[in-house]
Amino acid sequence: MNYSTAVFLINDRARAVLATYEAGDNAARTLFKTFDQTMKVGDFVTVPTNTRHKMTVVKVVEVDVDFDPDTTAEVQWIVGKVDTTIFEQTLAQEEAAISAIKSAELRAKRKRLREALLADQAETLRALPIASMGAGPAIEGPAKN
Repeated sequence: MNYSTAVFLINDRARAVLATYEAGDNAARTLFKTFDQTMKVGDFVTVPTNTRHKMTVVKVVEVDVDFDPDTTAEVQWIVGKVDTTIFEQTLAQEEAAISAIKSAELRAKRKRLREALLADQAETLRALPIASMGAGPAIEGPAKN
């Protein structure tokens, strides 16, 4: 008997979960166990390993799976879910802030360029027919002498 699967025989709330260490449809799937009834496909979970700090993160690809009770592979417990909610909110807020900064930089750059052009070439630019075409206001610059 594989004693690491014994919990499935003695507690109906134990769940068999398949997860992957790598992304992709063809990634190897590893069987884990948990009592967490809220676990679902797509969750990231921490599991024991023999590397680094003896833990790593995998992605759940299937829950409540049927498995071969004669498996010889040791079935490890899931340590817990990784809550990415605050991380995702932080990334979204940072992206919005960066977008606002880029927009402000572009507006400031255009304003500086316009001011530089008008300071040096206002009369020449005002005299061009394109300066008064369309619905927009005419070019305004330093007052004529």
